[in-house]
Amino acid sequence: MNFSCQLLAGCMVFALAACDISVNSEDPNTPQDNAAAAPQQPAQVQMAEPEPGEGFNAESADRARQLALTSGTEQQRAQAREQSSREMQDLRVEVDLSDRKLRLFQGDRLRAEHDVAVGTEEWPTPTGSWEFHRVDINPEWNPPKDEEWAEDAEQQAPGSADNPMGRARLVYRMPNTVHGTDDLNSLGKASSHGSLRLANEAVLDLAETLLKAGGAFEGQQWFQQMTQNRTNEYQVPLEQRIPITVQE
Repeated sequence: MNFSCQLLAGCMVFALAACDISVNSEDPNTPQDNAAAAPQQPAQVQMAEPEPGEGFNAESADRARQLALTSGTEQQRAQAREQSSREMQDLRVEVDLSDRKLRLFQGDRLRAEHDVAVGTEEWPTPTGSWEFHRVDINPEWNPPKDEEWAEDAEQQAPGSADNPMGRARLVYRMPNTVHGTDDLNSLGKASSHGSLRLANEAVLDLAETLLKAGGAFEGQQWFQQMTQNRTNEYQVPLEQRIPITVQE
């Protein structure tokens, strides 16, 4: 009898141990099961940077971004970008070389018209269709390579009296751009090396408009700070490109 009890007790102990092993092997709180059951984190989406194009200066672009950080909160700047882009939808620029005019359209409405200097017979302004993809405020001037007329020219710093780029450069096809000038007598004439010259006041107005339409406008304070500091170049790639057509 005592032997039977001892045998029964031993069987019960063995059965309990087996159950404990089974439970532990299926415990959902084990590290292995936690790793398998952990929810997958969504992949981080990297927004594509706008293509800055030829002549891009990373230091000047970073200077513009850093200035934007001092011009309001991210929410305020995002609102400025969204609102201005919405207000400036369907924008385009047309240049007529025959009457030497630059015209800014929004849809079918003419928003602005400016006299423009165009290329000479020797250095004509190319015709065709492109897109503005960058706005440079207070641009530095680097003489274009492989251009005979620029062989003896020297680099000019932002704000230099000898800098032919003026207050802003609107980039669509380097080295041909729309840029500012203080030589008002050249406007309406064939007097450039292929680029399109606007009065400085007009080119700054157009620069502001392109920044707004291109989804890159960080607010009025930001734009004013860039234009007031004439010895620093600020390059701003456009999120949305703006079409320009140059025709005879």
